[in-house]
Amino acid sequence: MSNNGNQFDQLITNSTWDQLPPSFWELCQSQGRIRRYTSKQYLFFSGEEASSAFFLLKGRIEFLLTSEFTEKIFRVVQTPTFFPEVILDGKTYPYAALAVENSEVLVLNKKILLHYLKENPQALMAFYQSMALDLRRAYRQIKNVALGDARSRLGAKLFSLAHVHGQVVEDGILIAIPLSTTELAGMCSLARESVSRILSELKELGIIEVEHKKIKILNLEELRKWVHERLGS
Repeated sequence: MSNNGNQFDQLITNSTWDQLPPSFWELCQSQGRIRRYTSKQYLFFSGEEASSAFFLLKGRIEFLLTSEFTEKIFRVVQTPTFFPEVILDGKTYPYAALAVENSEVLVLNKKILLHYLKENPQALMAFYQSMALDLRRAYRQIKNVALGDARSRLGAKLFSLAHVHGQVVEDGILIAIPLSTTELAGMCSLARESVSRILSELKELGIIEVEHKKIKILNLEELRKWVHERLGS
């Protein structure tokens, strides 16, 4: 794991995971393994036996909800992230995971992880906090879908993407993930035509710029106000 020292150090010093005892990281180094995935390569599929837990060390991963004929992106994560959040319940993977770009993950066998947590219950708090954060994020998404109209749902997603995946540039914040109109529509449970129409509206208001699959937020505060006006808060 020496070749991945910088990424591993970033994980250890993260505010969620820095409370884990040194013995946990020793376990990861002795029992875990680094896997590398190329862009558009799946880590696992929905419904598969959940045999491993993952820490994202480098790159970005899409989580996909899938059915027999369709799939929808519901979240894109970057380092440092632990997933899947529900690995401790002993059931199958609830979604598919796909590398957005060349990525590296630390993989830990689920049985090894569960055995460690049984022997070291104090380490569970970090995992509880991570799951609580993910649950709050899910509640926020449910609120946007259930209570918001199409404009507020797309606006809230753009705001979230800017915070999680934004890169500060000279004239705004560039969302670092290339996203097509179809992908954005899937993330917001909207029709592609609706997303195209709303993006055009935001461009006319001077809030965003769109070039190919790249979206730049020109005024994040105006986007926040625009969303809140439509959510009635």
